[in-house]
Amino acid sequence: MSHVSLPRLGHLAVDNNYESPASLSPVETSGTDEDDTSGNSTPDQNALETPGEAVVVSVATTPQKAGSAVLELTPIQGPLESTIKTDNDAVLVSVKRKHLAGKPHFQEFRFKRISSIFELESSRSSQFFGFYTLFWLSVGLFMTRTLIDNYRAGTSVLDFEIVRILRRDLFKVALTDLGMYLAGYFCVALQWAIRAKLIRWRSSGWIIQNAFQTFFLFFFMWLAKYCNFPWIGRVYLLLHSLVLLMKMHSYAFYNGYLWSTLEDLHIVEGSLKKLQDGKTKDTSSATVEELNELHKFLREELAAQSTTTPFPTNLTLFNYFEYSMFPTLVYQIDYPRTESINWSYVGEKVAAVFGVFFLMIVLAEKYLYPIAIEALKLRPLPFREKALEYPLILLNLTLPFTLMYILVFYIIWDAILNAIAELTRFSDREFYGPWWNSITWDQFARDWNVPVHRFLLRHVYHSSISTFNVSKKAATLITFLLSSCIHELVMYVIFERLRGYLLFLQMCQLPLVALSRSRFMRNKAVLGNVIFWFGILTGPSLMCSMYLVF
Repeated sequence: MSHVSLPRLGHLAVDNNYESPASLSPVETSGTDEDDTSGNSTPDQNALETPGEAVVVSVATTPQKAGSAVLELTPIQGPLESTIKTDNDAVLVSVKRKHLAGKPHFQEFRFKRISSIFELESSRSSQFFGFYTLFWLSVGLFMTRTLIDNYRAGTSVLDFEIVRILRRDLFKVALTDLGMYLAGYFCVALQWAIRAKLIRWRSSGWIIQNAFQTFFLFFFMWLAKYCNFPWIGRVYLLLHSLVLLMKMHSYAFYNGYLWSTLEDLHIVEGSLKKLQDGKTKDTSSATVEELNELHKFLREELAAQSTTTPFPTNLTLFNYFEYSMFPTLVYQIDYPRTESINWSYVGEKVAAVFGVFFLMIVLAEKYLYPIAIEALKLRPLPFREKALEYPLILLNLTLPFTLMYILVFYIIWDAILNAIAELTRFSDREFYGPWWNSITWDQFARDWNVPVHRFLLRHVYHSSISTFNVSKKAATLITFLLSSCIHELVMYVIFERLRGYLLFLQMCQLPLVALSRSRFMRNKAVLGNVIFWFGILTGPSLMCSMYLVF
């Protein structure tokens, strides 16, 4: 007797044991997963965006390198589709199992109790730890000298032009931000409407969610422009709206998948009842055993998502509030948590936030703002004159912009996210990998911004494969293109000019990734890291100066 072979989303498991990574290298996947390089920030997980499918495939697991995104991976084998029909029911359940030539289709990562790299004991005992101390001492002395010169000139920090821009419309920007956050609860209301059987996720729920997300993004962009907020306020609101949008999307499509699974469970239960009551006689295409097997799978699939809060009891305001506070963009019902808040650690990170923010203000005022003003003066000049002056502008921007780049990384991905994680007792602190050791651009894409990487890998890369049945290379291209378009949108909000420079430069990473995997670059880690750092030194300043001048 034949049996229905069933895929499984699987439990997005929570591990409550701390793991100190021995090797914080980029995420690697088993087998030939070379094409699994998603955009400039590409995360990981199961694709849930398949509103038309009853059950979405996922994976079981094989541990990968410690310290990265802690991925587990197993190839999925089996028939592409099995359909069960009984009596007058047209199609009870269609279980589609998609894979590409036997390669792994989905990935599942586990949230674990793990510290950020700079917090690990192994980092403090590293032979290179002194360079970390030297960097901060050098930056501190450099800024102290700048402040002394500023004091002797008779000006204060409050007189800085950057500070004036920061303070302008501060209260209005904060109110807009609050309204933006509250609007995010629309996705909870939508889930409640599905629970009340007013709408179905498969038919219209996912369409409504996507339509709202589009409106949400462009409405608040328009509002910031309409209110004439300064560019810092506009870009802050855009970046925060993107964070909230990703959170909403993950929440809605995760629960949408579970609604589809629950709906299938009810269909199977109804069919079993008909068979048991003798109300159907034609069982040629489905047996009670097959239905029982499918019934067991669907029940286990729902139960596996949480051991404490079974679906749909997780659809509460408090659950979404907690999730919205957690420093993650990927929703699941349970997360690993710490037992208590270490307030001294919170104080340390808060002090780091204010200290680094002050350094960024001084750096921007003294070394970036004057060059930006000089670059803007070149705009009305003929192209030939601009081209002659441009190399000097680029050279002057390179070092201060690189330092700003590093400070932005530290204040967001180490100081702010770790402070939020401690306050919310969120114990997975892997917000970044050792991106400074990158030898390829896809490695940098995975390690620079792990939360966004996980979101894009789950909801864009794998969803492109499962929903549109595209190849891994096509999914990689889609993910890079989406990431590049979002970054270009940020540039448009800052400079109010649509030029496409950043989009072009980011898409150029794809041929660079191919080059890094060529025979010529094989076993040339130092050269790869030199090329990477040359890109970091010149890329941001090149991009900024092009938007300013041309």
